[in-house]
Amino acid sequence: MIILSLGFSLLFFQVRSALEQKIKEELNQSNQTITDMIETTATVSIRNHLKAIAEKNREIVSYFYQKFLDGEISESEAKHNAVQVLLSQTVGDTGYLYCIDSKGIAVVHPQKGVLGHNFSFRKFIQKQISEKEGYLEYEWKNPGETLERPKALYMSYFEAWDWIISASSYKSEFLWLIDIEDFKDRILNLSFGKTGYSFILNSKGDAVIHPEVTGNVLALKDANGFSFVREMMRLKKGYLTYWWKNPSEPYPREKFVAFDYIPAFDWLIVSSSYTREVFSSLNDIQKTFLVILILVVLITGGITLIVSTTITNPLLKFIRQLEKMAPDDWSSRLADEGNDEIGKLSASFNRFMDRIGAYRKELISEIKVRKKAENDLQHLKNYLSDIIDSMPSILIGVDNHGIITQWNKKAQQATGISSESATGRLVHDVFPQMSNRMELIRQAISEQRVTSESRHTRTQNNQTFFEDVTVYPLRATGVKGCVIRIDDVTQQVRMEEMMIQSEKMMSVGGLAAGMAHEINNPLAGMVQNVIVMQSRLENPDMPANQRAAKELGISTTDIKHFMEKRGILRILEAIHSSGLRAAEIVNSMLSFARQSDADVSFHYPDQLIDQILELVATDYDLKKQYDFKSIKIIKEYADNLPMLPCESAKIQQVMLNILRNGAQAMQEANTASPMFTIRIYAETASQMICIEIEDNGPGMDEETRLKAFDPFFTTKPVGIGTGLGLSVSYFIITENHNGTMDVISEPGKGTNFIIQLPIQRN
Repeated sequence: MIILSLGFSLLFFQVRSALEQKIKEELNQSNQTITDMIETTATVSIRNHLKAIAEKNREIVSYFYQKFLDGEISESEAKHNAVQVLLSQTVGDTGYLYCIDSKGIAVVHPQKGVLGHNFSFRKFIQKQISEKEGYLEYEWKNPGETLERPKALYMSYFEAWDWIISASSYKSEFLWLIDIEDFKDRILNLSFGKTGYSFILNSKGDAVIHPEVTGNVLALKDANGFSFVREMMRLKKGYLTYWWKNPSEPYPREKFVAFDYIPAFDWLIVSSSYTREVFSSLNDIQKTFLVILILVVLITGGITLIVSTTITNPLLKFIRQLEKMAPDDWSSRLADEGNDEIGKLSASFNRFMDRIGAYRKELISEIKVRKKAENDLQHLKNYLSDIIDSMPSILIGVDNHGIITQWNKKAQQATGISSESATGRLVHDVFPQMSNRMELIRQAISEQRVTSESRHTRTQNNQTFFEDVTVYPLRATGVKGCVIRIDDVTQQVRMEEMMIQSEKMMSVGGLAAGMAHEINNPLAGMVQNVIVMQSRLENPDMPANQRAAKELGISTTDIKHFMEKRGILRILEAIHSSGLRAAEIVNSMLSFARQSDADVSFHYPDQLIDQILELVATDYDLKKQYDFKSIKIIKEYADNLPMLPCESAKIQQVMLNILRNGAQAMQEANTASPMFTIRIYAETASQMICIEIEDNGPGMDEETRLKAFDPFFTTKPVGIGTGLGLSVSYFIITENHNGTMDVISEPGKGTNFIIQLPIQRN
């Protein structure tokens, strides 16, 4: 009987050992599956995060390269600006952006001592050189650290400069990317036996996921005073048993746990089961054996031998079946050979394996679905981002607190601030011109209606721009905020001003023609008669004058002295000058009423302007006391200018008008070092020759600028100016030459006239 008892005990403990080993393997496999799920989720999130950083910075580098191609900056300036942006960023807590070339040489790195060194001897650098695009993981330790830690990077290749742009950081710094809720329910639903479960702790002892407890459990002890949590933290990986009572249970039970450590996230993965539940079938077998043992003692040794054989053989077969099962074999099952204890144990084990296998398949399927969903979500995000970035308007998304949530590429180009730098900041801090429009934003959000502001003026680099601002409230449920759209309508406003000016010219044309023809005839008679009177009165030796004076007995010399004494000759000269001035006004008015019939010929614009400057250099006004020779002329002519079809005399008249007006304005304002800057260049897109005449005089306010081309508008005193000089000039450029004429000016900042003339004329 003793031998039989010892034999059964040996078999019992062998089965228990085999079953315990199998349970260990299954718990370890469960830990590995959970670890794979967490690392897969983290890897996908980290990869997408680093990819977004790397590709966004490649766009930034491409932006500066495009500015170099456009001629706005040199290539060295473009690279310098790109390096400054790359080095101004951090990835995670300690990560950074760096660049290597195709040879493995560091060209951008936050540590200056690294620059210029070749790192192609490192395996992950070799992989970067060969792939240039994609995601990598490797072990790394920074200077001053003792242990290597898992590190991740995403690289994007900018071919123009042979830069492999890499965003890297330790994986542990991206815990914030992991949403525990994504896999919490799956882990909590996992069970071993009837009440066993899995849970996750961090290295500080905080319960990350646990079905029963929350908070820090580092100081917990079991019913025997054993600090099992500290022991797991010390071992990192292995198995433990301890006596545990959940808050919802009346008494402690012996518990078996398998635990593993994820260094990348500093987490401990624990799968647990109560030994009583795991070995319940074995306990039933033990009870049965005791009953049989008692019966054997009471009956006969033969019956004992038969009973012993009956129990031992199935157990040996059960053990052999367990030993034949491969560690990673999820499909093998124990043979179900009846309703005895061995059969129940086999059935229980098979049901346990079925649940583990089903959960494994479901977990794998869930991971695949999640990966696909994340890829689809990233694709949609990129697609929407491309649509927003392709808009020609500035688009800024803000929440109900005025914090920026969206910042498109046009906003980045207008401000020079990247989306990463702008997002999360107050809109009036990043975009100061919105400071006085915050009420417009608040009104749109609170009233849920579109608000707008048209033709808002903005001054930048001494130029005035016009903008339309429209605020669209977000109407999605639970979302409060708005989208701000800013459109540059400067060209539209300028075009409207030109159209209004053209209409004014057309309306005054008929009036000018009628007045000119009505005045011209009597004016010609008056001037002719004055000339005759001057000829007769100023020449006493004229034979006709001598005969008339002799007939009347008067001396012609006395008559001349009388005329001089009374100022009659001076009055006649004034009449003559006024008549000539009136004739000039009439000719100017006629320019409004008819298209020029003068011949159009081809001229080099720079030579034409030089001829006009030679002509105007001789201009000297005694009354105004200005001399063009005292005014500095700066010429900025483009090379290889095409010939310009125009009426040279008319263009000369326009230029003389502008130059004389500018000279008079600078003389009246006592401008120190008066100066004209004349620019000539060709615009290939519009096929126009542009002529700019800019002075450093007193300038004009906005009201005067808008009326500068109006007929009869003048800022000069009565009798000095006619108000037709610039009007006629505008008419010559727009009507006679199909061009455009505009003026930009601010008080105290000089005046700039911009003339555009077509290179090809119909």
